[in-house]
Amino acid sequence: MRTHFYPTSAGEDAERGPCGTWLGEASNLTGDWDRVDCRRCIRSKAKMLGAHVAEERAIVEQMGDMADFMKSAVGERHD
Repeated sequence: MRTHFYPTSAGEDAERGPCGTWLGEASNLTGDWDRVDCRRCIRSKAKMLGAHVAEERAIVEQMGDMADFMKSAVGERHD
């Protein structure tokens, strides 16, 4: 079986890899791109990494919005 990219250990229970391949009991999963030998995963690497970067940006933006809200809420109480 091929080794598929799966960034978390939670992927152990996954039925399908991010590349769309159905996983079996003998499928190997890894978060290390150097160990991936699934051609579909390798072809989709840029897309997967782009999605990860977009998700990280959204999280950071949401955290910044939350911090701004908290600063304004604390500032209003001290005025």
